[in-house]
Amino acid sequence: MSAFVIAAIAMLLAMVPAGVTIARGTAADAVVGYEFITGVAVMIFALLAEGFKRPSEFEFPVIVAVLLYASGLVFVRALERWL
Repeated sequence: MSAFVIAAIAMLLAMVPAGVTIARGTAADAVVGYEFITGVAVMIFALLAEGFKRPSEFEFPVIVAVLLYASGLVFVRALERWL
């Protein structure tokens, strides 16, 4: 197991508190937790692509970053009345 895969696992564990914040926090806390999780998820995908020596799979984190940014805007727009 390479250092990149170990870093990805550590970052995956760092997402647990943000998930708890999304589930139990206020609407504003949920937005911050969602944005944190999306950023960490993109980094995890990039670390796994490097850790498994698959340079062709670096396209996936880039596409996911764009899609998660757009979905974050939709999420905020949906929660706008409670913020």
